[in-house]
Amino acid sequence: MNEEQNNEKKIINDCIIYVKKYFDLHDLTVIEINELIKIILNKNVSPLEDLDENGKLDVFIKNELKYDFIKKFESIKCILVEIKECTKNLKKQKKLIEDIKMNKSSIKSPILFSLNRFLSKAFKYFKQDYKLKQRLHQSFIHIDSTCENEINRLQLMWKETPFLYLILEKYNVNKLIMECKQYVCAK
Repeated sequence: MNEEQNNEKKIINDCIIYVKKYFDLHDLTVIEINELIKIILNKNVSPLEDLDENGKLDVFIKNELKYDFIKKFESIKCILVEIKECTKNLKKQKKLIEDIKMNKSSIKSPILFSLNRFLSKAFKYFKQDYKLKQRLHQSFIHIDSTCENEINRLQLMWKETPFLYLILEKYNVNKLIMECKQYVCAK
């Protein structure tokens, strides 16, 4: 196998890794958002009056909930940084594929050609999805437990962003990943 094919396989493998990582990070953020929403909904819960005569338990619980909220909020922020890094890496891979295309006048590998088409068309949706996640993340600061409809709407928007749906359905990502894996594993 020549160096050119090895280089193509490395690019394809890296693309698979970053696309899968993006979706894994999205799933992780959904879990964290669900935890954050539980904290928001429990923020106004007060303990039974007879358990705490001085109100110390109430203050303690509210402080713990604030701490948990900040911890989850910052955790999501860190995951968003990883998602941003993942989109940057996808952009680098896209540029590498475009460079190969420019240098050779045409891409010989059909998988690399498919990956090039996928990244050319779907990359904007990855960026838009990331921007939407950033905005939704910031909006969780301004929500209280009395806005259940708004909480449910934000949770649904985060879980099922229209951009991820477009990427998955329109570009048949799972099929592309399987084809890429088969190509990389082939001798």
